[in-house]
Amino acid sequence: MKQNNYILNVVKVTFCSLLVMATSPIRAEIKVVTTIKPLHSLIANVMDGVGEPSLIIEGSTSPHSFTLKPSHAKLLEEADLIFWVGEGIETFMERPIESIVKNAEVVKFMEVESIEKLKFREESIFDDHDDHDEDHDDDHDEDHDDHNHGEFNSHIWLDPSNAKKMVHEISHELGDLDPANKDKYEANAEATIVALDQLINDVSKDINKDAKFVVFHDAYQYFEERFGLRAAGALTLNTDVLPGAKQIDEIQDVIKDKEINCIFSEPQFNPKIISTIAEDTNIKTGVFDPLGANINADKDLYFKLIGNLGNELKGC
Repeated sequence: MKQNNYILNVVKVTFCSLLVMATSPIRAEIKVVTTIKPLHSLIANVMDGVGEPSLIIEGSTSPHSFTLKPSHAKLLEEADLIFWVGEGIETFMERPIESIVKNAEVVKFMEVESIEKLKFREESIFDDHDDHDEDHDDDHDEDHDDHNHGEFNSHIWLDPSNAKKMVHEISHELGDLDPANKDKYEANAEATIVALDQLINDVSKDINKDAKFVVFHDAYQYFEERFGLRAAGALTLNTDVLPGAKQIDEIQDVIKDKEINCIFSEPQFNPKIISTIAEDTNIKTGVFDPLGANINADKDLYFKLIGNLGNELKGC
């Protein structure tokens, strides 16, 4: 009889447990959306083992000229959490953030206080003493595509120290929204930050700090500052405006005067002008890929992106 009572009690407890599980609300996997591959990579590291973020720009299109599709609008509408850099990079996000996004938490990294921000270099020829605060004439007023969105260069992710701060912010936001997995996010963030420290050490050790180079556009200031580099100039400060004959002549003069060894194009833009300048001045060409356009979108992308930038400079 006692055995029958024991079995009956076990059945009752099991039934009650199943009933509670059936009637308790279960938190669905949170929907996280981001805009560009470098951010996606950092977020994927923090979410590892919990979920995967959705990525809007999957190909090699420049975020400056990207146009949202209906499928992207649906992602934003259904998102719980959205990460982006800011209007200076993802110009296509300004209106959707106001009109499409409904209930999502939105993190704009340009507004995260802990992230280091550098002021624009106002001239396409970079002087060694440029402190970014001098007054300049109006000849270059049209140069900056980002100036309508503040005084700071928006390519903040190209400094891995900023990436560490982004990872911390990502972990914090995910933990607040999904407390059941907070410990996992924090552990992933700690591991990612350790890996980023190692990345900084590895690139610092191997990079050619004596490299003499010019770039297609002024996207690499954060990378330069972190690793003790200095580009001599950029073909353009506005990726929407091709450099004119005067600007090309100025760059060619700099290449000759400063004995520049390399000029870098980008996957998002036609390299024809770069190739022409290289042929005329007899210098090497390379490719800087600030968005990871030619790298698979996964957890490793950010580390490959930064490593590739360093490797491209070895021959300069």
